Amino acid sequence: MEAMQQKSKIRQLMSWPAVLLLLVAGAVLIISFAVQQFFTPSYRITANIVLERIQDMSLLTTTRYNYSSVVTSERQMPGILGALYGERMAMVAVGYVVAGVDMSQITANDVSVDGDRLSIRLPAPTLQDCFLDEQASYVVSRDTGIFNRAAPNLDTEARRYAVQQFRNSALEGKILEEAQVQAAEVVKTFVTLLGVEAIRDVNITVAMPNPSLPLPNSCS
Repeated sequence: MEAMQQKSKIRQLMSWPAVLLLLVAGAVLIISFAVQQFFTPSYRITANIVLERIQDMSLLTTTRYNYSSVVTSERQMPGILGALYGERMAMVAVGYVVAGVDMSQITANDVSVDGDRLSIRLPAPTLQDCFLDEQASYVVSRDTGIFNRAAPNLDTEARRYAVQQFRNSALEGKILEEAQVQAAEVVKTFVTLLGVEAIRDVNITVAMPNPSLPLPNSCS
């Protein structure tokens, strides 16, 4: 009888570590769930922009800037929560920004002939497209916290941020002014090549870039 009682006590003592382990695991899961549900993380995204080249697209009377960028996205959390639930991603983003003149806006009032002189007034150049090349862009590294799963919105925000940086860099790099000059040269060359005998002089003017004009959806 004493032997059976001793065996029962041993089994009870041996079960305590298992119970304690289950309690600890349960507490971790509860804390994890609470953090995921009630803690809204902030994101910090940075990028280093590299202008690869400027490509004149005379056929479309536009100018295209090609870019590559190293974008770093980080899910920010205070203290030890960063190690448990944080996330950091680095990706190479490749894309371009296109600017030009919308020739469809030209009306009869924008074209005049005075003797042998032809004058054409072109509308102001605008951004036409901001594009992220998904085929050329790729994730370099990605680190997640111990209890965190990869957040798809981090990828989305990184891509959107890269396009915005391309747009800002292009505007700061005077892409609209470049498109203004290029459009005038292209249209003048085109009209001259038509070889109209009555025209000896071609004058092309382009309206100044207007920063208040709306951006295309791909650049906003």
